[in-house]
Parts: sequence; structure tokens; C-alpha cells
Amino acid sequence: QCIRCGACMNHCPVYTRIGGHAYGTTYPGPIGKIVSPHMMGLQQTHLMPSLSSLCGACGEVCPVKIPIPELLIRLRGEAQSAPQANPVMAGQGAGHDRLVSFAWRAWARVYASPLGYRTFSWLASRFRALTPTRQAGWTAARLPLQPAPRRLRDMLRDRR
Repeated sequence: QCIRCGACMNHCPVYTRIGGHAYGTTYPGPIGKIVSPHMMGLQQTHLMPSLSSLCGACGEVCPVKIPIPELLIRLRGEAQSAPQANPVMAGQGAGHDRLVSFAWRAWARVYASPLGYRTFSWLASRFRALTPTRQAGWTAARLPLQPAPRRLRDMLRDRR
């Protein structure tokens, strides 16, 4: 249904910052993040749906009301899902990583309960010296992330 008007590109904060050449395909911008994976398969383009802040500006200004944010969320899920015998689209699961999936499941379990969150934050602040100095691609251009020496909860309690 896309009429190639470019309204989504004019309102996309990511496209505004990085421009069209960074997408590496013929179709840039928010609509290109949907069209390119469908044309080329997710093997080559599994990172494209993640090049979005999901702010929703593209969906709001689309004159033909294409639900771009919803489609990007669905494509992200298909790219990161476990590979299947009968995939919905070519390359489904191309971005799947078992370690990353395990880490997100563990994070969700810890942060699902207040007790788990409090325990984790207490341990992280006490054992912050054990934080790795190399953190994947993050430390290539930035300082490594480290938990705060004191939790906000502890500082507020001491303030009383």
C-alpha cells in the first residue's frame, strides 16, 4: 500500500540522524526496514527492524495508514525467534542467539519481583568490582558500564 511519499522518513528521528546510505539497501527509512527484509530475506537484513526507536511518528504521518511500528515489532520478533522447520518468512531466526535469549529470560525473571530486583541491585552494588571491563561492542567507543557504588534506595534511607 505504500505510495513512496517519504512522510515516514521526514519524521523518523533515526533516519534524520543517520541518513539513507546507512541502510545499505534501495529502500531507506522506516518503510525500507519493512520492505527490504521481505524482498531480500532476514538473513541479510535481520538488523534493519532494530534500527528504530519505535516512537510511532512514522505510523502517525503515513497517509495510507500503514502500521509501521507494529510491523517493525513483528519483524524484530521473527528475526530473533528460534529457527523453525517451516519459517513464516525467509531467514526467520537469522538474528537468534541462545546466550542473548537466556540473558533476557534471566533479566525478566529477576525484575519480575520486587525481592528479586532488590537482591540483584544489592549484589550488584557490593560486587561492582567484578564487572567485566570489555562489554561486547559497547566498550569499543565508551567506558564500561558499572553499577553505582550505592543504591538509590540506600541513599534515600540515609537521607532521612
